[in-house]
Amino acid sequence: MPPYYRQLLDTAKRYMEQGEHSVAVIVAQTACELVTEFAFETLIRPHGLTRKEREQLLPRNYDLNNKRVNALYVVLSKDKIKARSFWEGYTTHANLRHAIVHKGEQATAQQAKASLSAASTLITHVEALTVAAAN
Repeated sequence: MPPYYRQLLDTAKRYMEQGEHSVAVIVAQTACELVTEFAFETLIRPHGLTRKEREQLLPRNYDLNNKRVNALYVVLSKDKIKARSFWEGYTTHANLRHAIVHKGEQATAQQAKASLSAASTLITHVEALTVAAAN
């Protein structure tokens, strides 16, 4: 069975195919945040922190578009993700999700397609980096 973040990405694709473009964007961002959480848990493990230390260090959300989350990700992974070719597409996606959830905007089919592509690329990148770090 694929990881939950992959299952959510598949769910987002189904929503997009059904014309539920805004929901697809929201679910895709949830998948991105879950793969980031997976990365943090994996990357922090070798540091031998206590549960309390992990709770104090780890962020409340896992949106890589958030400055604090991104900074911690870069420190743990050594991945300068903002320099990656897909970063602009991801930030456009994350900002669209924010506008949908907090401002009531609606995503178009074209926006949803671009968002899912950006989310998929980010997930593949973070997942590969995390798997490599775990080995």
